[in-house]
Amino acid sequence: MSTHATLLELALPDDSLQEYFEQQGWTDGLPIVAPTPERVAAMVAGSGLAGDSDIAAIAPGYALCSVEKLAINAVMAGCKPSYMPVLVAALKAMAVPHFNLSGIQSTTHPVAPMFVVNGPIRHEIGLNCGSNVFGQGFRANATIGRALRLVLMNIGQGIPGKTDMATHGTPCKFSFCAGENEEQNPWDPFHVEHGLAKTDSSVLVHAAESPHNVQDHASANAAELLLMISDVMMTIGGNNMSSGGEMLLVLGPEHAAILAKHGMSKDDVRHDLHKRMRLQLSRVSEGCQEWYRTKRKTFNVSPGTTHIPYLDEASQIQIVVAGGQGLHSMVVPSFGISHFVLEKIV
Repeated sequence: MSTHATLLELALPDDSLQEYFEQQGWTDGLPIVAPTPERVAAMVAGSGLAGDSDIAAIAPGYALCSVEKLAINAVMAGCKPSYMPVLVAALKAMAVPHFNLSGIQSTTHPVAPMFVVNGPIRHEIGLNCGSNVFGQGFRANATIGRALRLVLMNIGQGIPGKTDMATHGTPCKFSFCAGENEEQNPWDPFHVEHGLAKTDSSVLVHAAESPHNVQDHASANAAELLLMISDVMMTIGGNNMSSGGEMLLVLGPEHAAILAKHGMSKDDVRHDLHKRMRLQLSRVSEGCQEWYRTKRKTFNVSPGTTHIPYLDEASQIQIVVAGGQGLHSMVVPSFGISHFVLEKIV
């Protein structure tokens, strides 16, 4: 497929243009901004790259996405040109083989790529990292995630009911983008922990289920808080139980402060959680136990086994700090058959 976009000349009023785009299957169901040549050119300029530069082949159709085609979808989503470096990096990250975009795009599981941005670019583009970080009200969060979803549909051909076979899907498929609250993080930010400089900007891509809330207003110390968090992380019916993979723990700043105050590092937190996360086999059916024997070769589900580890390694637990005031955190389970990717934003 050509990486060059086709210019359409349509003499249609705005309401008819919206209907036309819907009929072609080019939208996510929400109103779009018309991708005029002038708007697309401004978006391309925001990337600092040539419009015909190829970024990545997007699964499951594996059509090449050029900067220009990304720009078209970014205009439609309502992005500003200054968001383009984040979008380019996120597309590159999703195309890394071990992220398994093909599986994510076509599975029955309710999974959506989640994007967490670090570094100075967060403030340069007005990305929300604090209160209501996964919610409404912030253009950068809403439209960056939306633009990438439009690319997954329009370039990658992840079409609901045709190639995207999600049984129920998730609202996170519209947009799932946030920034890490580095200013209230008592530890190194995620990108620094993984080898980048604090002055670098980056995007983390995680194959995510919807967030699961951890509400704990009562725990007096780190051990009590981690007991609550580990219980929320042990969702029996999730993909992590049968397929392994990673889990993302999004600590609210107040919960992170409690853990740090009691002398815990990120590694301490993940190792403590990993030790606590043991599934009592009597909680699941014999059929599920057989499923675990088949799917998780590392489990010893032999006669007499009563408990099995929820995850194979503590390193499968990734930790970021985000959100605002309040004694809440979020657990974001994963597709399981995937590995996070961290991409530096150029």
